[in-house]
Amino acid sequence: MSVRTILPERLSPAETNALLCGGVAPRPIALASTISKDGIRNLSPFSFFNAFGSNPPMVAFAPNRRARDGSVKHTYLNAVATGEFVIAAVSHAMLHQMNVASAEWPDGVDEFPKCGLTPLPATHVKPALVAESPFQMECRLHQVVELGTGPGSGLMLIGEVLAFHAREDAFVDGLLHPDRLDLVGRNGGAFYTRASGAAVFEVPKPAGRPLGYDALPEALKASRILTGNDLGQLANSPALPDLAAAERRPGDPADPEGLERALQAALAAEDLAEAWRLAALRLRGA
Repeated sequence: MSVRTILPERLSPAETNALLCGGVAPRPIALASTISKDGIRNLSPFSFFNAFGSNPPMVAFAPNRRARDGSVKHTYLNAVATGEFVIAAVSHAMLHQMNVASAEWPDGVDEFPKCGLTPLPATHVKPALVAESPFQMECRLHQVVELGTGPGSGLMLIGEVLAFHAREDAFVDGLLHPDRLDLVGRNGGAFYTRASGAAVFEVPKPAGRPLGYDALPEALKASRILTGNDLGQLANSPALPDLAAAERRPGDPADPEGLERALQAALAAEDLAEAWRLAALRLRGA
């Protein structure tokens, strides 16, 4: 498989941004609510955004300089001037309203009535909450990090979370559930990702120190059927099971390829015990 190597110095800021947005994806979206010193609200989405600590809770997003001319955005000017902002998560139900808010409205325009989202008073900061958002954070500006000076350069705003607001029905067993939040993420171009339903899956974290890929039997690692992902599931086991104790069952494939395909199917069904039983049969025939 061929790989394209691209050097940033050969790209324009806009081309570099397109490459970053396409490859670093999907990204969570921060619908940032700010207010000017004159009391004019601003609402705009940014996908260079994430959380970076929990004690104290810290988030950061980057309303970067425009790639075409290096100018700064109203969100950045407001947050720096007032030291406050609200980050609202974007659910699928508010996707198109968020998209309208992303337009470059003139200075002094309040995006809330333009996009139809509803402002609500915050409890700790002056910028407004977004009534339609299932999860949002009131933040005090902690630090501004400038990552360059020219067009497209980064302007990172790091904020300490003063208050969380989460819709009550977004919790399941005390934890926020992706299906209840139904958030959207940003990809490159005009593409988005919906983080709910069939797109959401669970992967068990390693319990202590797992077996590891290097400890898998060589016959399995040499398979032309089992993928690295398949072998990774086996490598997450706590230890090799007693392979000698595995018993053949009616309907088990007799050939190595058939056993490997059955093993792969068991892994897809997340039946690790059955996968190891089939692996043992495969190894005994190796």
